[in-house]
Amino acid sequence: MKNYRLITLIMGLTFLLLAGCTEAQKEEARDQGTDEALHRNEMDDYNDRPMEGQVGYVRYEKDQLDQDAEQNQNFKVNKEKVADMISRMILKYDEFEDVATLVTDEEVLVAYQAPEGQDRELSADIVKKTAYSLVPSFYHVYVSDNPSAFGDIQSLSNSTVYDDQYNEVIDNIIQKLKEAPQGKEDQAENTDPS
Repeated sequence: MKNYRLITLIMGLTFLLLAGCTEAQKEEARDQGTDEALHRNEMDDYNDRPMEGQVGYVRYEKDQLDQDAEQNQNFKVNKEKVADMISRMILKYDEFEDVATLVTDEEVLVAYQAPEGQDRELSADIVKKTAYSLVPSFYHVYVSDNPSAFGDIQSLSNSTVYDDQYNEVIDNIIQKLKEAPQGKEDQAENTDPS
């Protein structure tokens, strides 16, 4: 009888321990937030408060940084999160109903359903400026309201830069996108990335 109680007690304590660990993992995932677009710095976790409402702040003095290493610094962008942000921002405009966005290392490709009755050039301009507002200035943005652009962009959704003919496929799709209005100006052509 004592063994039965001991086993029941051990099983109960194990269950409580596992339940507590699971709850802690869920809370940690909630605190990290799911709508972050860029990879975070470890310093962002100095504070246990949720990320909402927080600001980001970094200060360096020039002599703190290795200038040679800074020249070769690669900034990493979570491409899927940026694509998600771009699509969501475009859909905030009243008349836009369907948007697909693909982000590569240097390009943003956006397919969208143009608002009915709106000038195609104006729609393209809105979409393009929205995308440019959410990516670094060295990116090139290509947009299209052609329905086939959705399939073209989706065909790249599982691609990697290591795939055979990756650059050729991207270039072909960009050429197709360029057949549609591209907005008034291309921000990337007007900025000097160096």
